[in-house]
Amino acid sequence: MKISKLILFLSLSFLFAGCFKEEIELDLNQGGNVKMAVEAWITDLDEMQTITLSKTSDYFADFEQTGITDASVEISYDDSTIAFAHSENGVYEAPNNWRAEPNKEYTIKIDYDGQTYSASSFMDEMPDLENVYAEMFDVVNDTALYAILFSFAETPGEGNGYYGVDYRKGDPEWSLTTGGFTNDEYFDGIYIEDASVSFEDYYLGETVVLETFSIGLESSNFLFDIQTEVYREGLFDPPPVNIRSNISNGALGYFIASGAKRVEVVIE
Repeated sequence: MKISKLILFLSLSFLFAGCFKEEIELDLNQGGNVKMAVEAWITDLDEMQTITLSKTSDYFADFEQTGITDASVEISYDDSTIAFAHSENGVYEAPNNWRAEPNKEYTIKIDYDGQTYSASSFMDEMPDLENVYAEMFDVVNDTALYAILFSFAETPGEGNGYYGVDYRKGDPEWSLTTGGFTNDEYFDGIYIEDASVSFEDYYLGETVVLETFSIGLESSNFLFDIQTEVYREGLFDPPPVNIRSNISNGALGYFIASGAKRVEVVIE
C-alpha cells in the first residue's frame, strides 16, 4: 500500500470512528454499594506496623474517608496469630514489640459486619543497599540540586518486585505515587548500579531518608495499576479499569508483606 493511500485510510478511519457512539455502563459505586478498602503493608522495619480500614463512597458524593472502627483484624504466620487493635479513624496497630520477619508467608484476616476478608503475602528479604550517595544533577539560581543514588544485587530467580522512596528526614509523608517501582522481568539476578527514586530536589546540608522494599511481582503489578489510573493524559490512554486486589470477598486494596531497608544520607 502506498504511503498516500495509507494516510487516507487512517484519516477516514478516524473520521468514521467519530461518527459511532456506543453506550458504556460504568459502576460508579452508587446506591449505597459500599465496599471495604484495605491498606495493609507490613515490613520488618523497626517501627509500628499498622493496617487501615475504610469504606468506599458514592462517586458523585463529596469524598470523606470513613474509617472502619469495629472490625477484628489479625495476621497469622507459622503457628502465631497477631491481633491488631483499633487506634483511631480506622487505623489498627500491632503490639509494640512485634515485627514481621522475612522469608515467611503472612495471612491477614478481617471480620467485619458478618463478613470475613482475607489475603496472603510472602515476605521476601530486601537486598542490602550499597554505595548510597547524593549526586548533584542541576544548578538553579546558583543553588545546587541533588538526587540520591544507590546500588544493590537483585535476588536471583524471577518474580521479584521492588519499591523505593526517599524524603527529607522529619517529613516522611509519602504515598504510593511519590516513589518508584519495578520488577525483575528484564534484569533478573544482576547488580543494579546507581539507581534513583528521587522525585524531590534536595539541597546541600539536608538529611535524606531512603527506603526500599522487596514487594514481589504481584504487588508491583498492583502499583502499576494505580500509576496507570492516576496518570491519564491522552486520547489514546486505555479505558479505565478496576485496580486489582488480592483481598477476598470483594474488598478493595492490597495486602503486602515486604522486607525493607532504610538508610540516611547527609548531603555534603
